[in-house]
Amino acid sequence: RERSDWIVVFPSRWPTAVMAPSLSTAALGAAALCVPSTAFVGPAAAPSAGSSRTLREASGLSTSGIAVSSSAPSVSFGLGAGSAGACLAAAAAVALARRRGGVFRRVMDKPQLVFTAGFEDVVPKPGSEKAFGAMVGADVETGGEPWDPLGFSKLYDRNFDFNGVMVYPHVQWLREAEIKHGRVCMLAFVGMCVQQAYQIPGLPQEPDWVKALDACYSDPVAQLGLVQISVFAMVVEGRFYPGEAWYGEMGREPGDLGFDPLKFAKRPNFDLKKKQLSELKNGRLAMIGVASMFANHVIPGSVPFLTGSYAVRPEVESASPSSTFCGQTCSSALSLAQAPSKTAARYTTQVILPALQWIKTGLKASDLGPTELKAKNLAGVDVLVGKDGGGKLFCVGNLCPHIGTPMSEGADVIGDVIVCPLHGSSFKVTTGELIDWCPSPPIIGPLTGLPIEKKNLAVFDVRSSFFGGDIEVLVDT
Repeated sequence: RERSDWIVVFPSRWPTAVMAPSLSTAALGAAALCVPSTAFVGPAAAPSAGSSRTLREASGLSTSGIAVSSSAPSVSFGLGAGSAGACLAAAAAVALARRRGGVFRRVMDKPQLVFTAGFEDVVPKPGSEKAFGAMVGADVETGGEPWDPLGFSKLYDRNFDFNGVMVYPHVQWLREAEIKHGRVCMLAFVGMCVQQAYQIPGLPQEPDWVKALDACYSDPVAQLGLVQISVFAMVVEGRFYPGEAWYGEMGREPGDLGFDPLKFAKRPNFDLKKKQLSELKNGRLAMIGVASMFANHVIPGSVPFLTGSYAVRPEVESASPSSTFCGQTCSSALSLAQAPSKTAARYTTQVILPALQWIKTGLKASDLGPTELKAKNLAGVDVLVGKDGGGKLFCVGNLCPHIGTPMSEGADVIGDVIVCPLHGSSFKVTTGELIDWCPSPPIIGPLTGLPIEKKNLAVFDVRSSFFGGDIEVLVDT
């Protein structure tokens, strides 16, 4: 204050409580500073020098840090009112701090969404394979039946058959992806073919479709075109993102973006299903065509009618000259072919009869819980002993019939079904009957299962002794 009739008192040492890093102690310190008896003295009649000294001595504070005016006041504000107000402020601050601490503990004990707007609970429902049967796509090529040799439409329903985790997508998502890739490839194939004969004036004149993108990156005008295409793609993807299609709850038909500027759908006698089938089949053909362009680029002449489409022949190692009429013959390969094999098969007419024997596994029935598995090697045979979901003992071969993956390395037992941990093949534990062959991961799993003959899982007789509960398995020794 720019006045000479005020006395401002600063304590020479702060209380320890004021320095505590909490809201309640800070409020108490603020209340202590607000007490008028030690902070501000109101103006009154001019006192004498003695009264000013008496005021300083009565305050109980050091004289250091006290600014005294020649016209210092002698009448102060009421101590009772100031102290009561300070106490009420401190109590309110303490209550506020406790309430905030309780809210913090409740939030930390039970996490909650900070932003609830835009979130809704979704309960997925099975039915991907059924929805696939009602979709457009079946025609004379497939006998009028839906064509899904690798079983992609069944993957979504497997989520409910096993662990309920939505790992595999609904057929809506798969059809949306197929239509989108087909549309992109139709544009790409036309661009690859037209680019070789005609280029837009003002843009890079590069007939080779392999080098066209690099030429656009180096041209300022073409860069703007790439930006426009990228922005357009981002807007369309953001506007029509098929997030709900993953669990089959998308509100529109797959591929339907509402884009019909020429109003074909409103013309009389317009067959929408027929046009959808045409677009789907042309998109599939375009995907094969783009793949053939890439194949012909790497291996010239591998695709008919595409030879000369800027194909690049891979580097070929130069062969050494030969003076023979039909070319050089590898003497080492010839000698290797003529050499007798070290693993030549030898046949016998003797009949080898099975020698079945009950062998103890070293396990007791009480050692295994429901769906628990234990791997054992009995007389050279790898077996897997376990219990199904109902607690019934079973014994199967430990090696998957697909590629010999050990079933003990993470196999799941669901009811009376055991699932291979590598490619998801499932078998009945009671009979070994094959239920599903290599369904996962998508694409890779079914492809690995194609060249290998489907087989059932080996099953062994198992029993537990009446006294002691020792588990025994009948194996061929």
